[in-house]
Amino acid sequence: MISAPVYAELMANPARSQDELDRFISNTGIFVEWSLDEDVWREAGRAYRGYAQRRIRSSSGHPRRILADFIIGARALVRGYTLLTFDRDRYAAAFPQLRIVSQ
Repeated sequence: MISAPVYAELMANPARSQDELDRFISNTGIFVEWSLDEDVWREAGRAYRGYAQRRIRSSSGHPRRILADFIIGARALVRGYTLLTFDRDRYAAAFPQLRIVSQ
């Protein structure tokens, strides 16, 4: 299963068409969760706020990551899913209770 923000990130690849992506999703049996409930949005906002505060406290400046990363992490946390990512450290800092699988 992937969330709508993940689908949008996959669509952002200029070498891939929407038809190709949709075929891949269909052929692999991946389900896209298009809607996100209030609790996901609230959790994403809390996590993003915490990230922004950590950046400012560490004198690193204003936030550089995009909100979509926090929506993806919040959805996984709220739904009790395990997140598959290459960005283990970033998600672990924002969502310490989230189960993460990474290389």
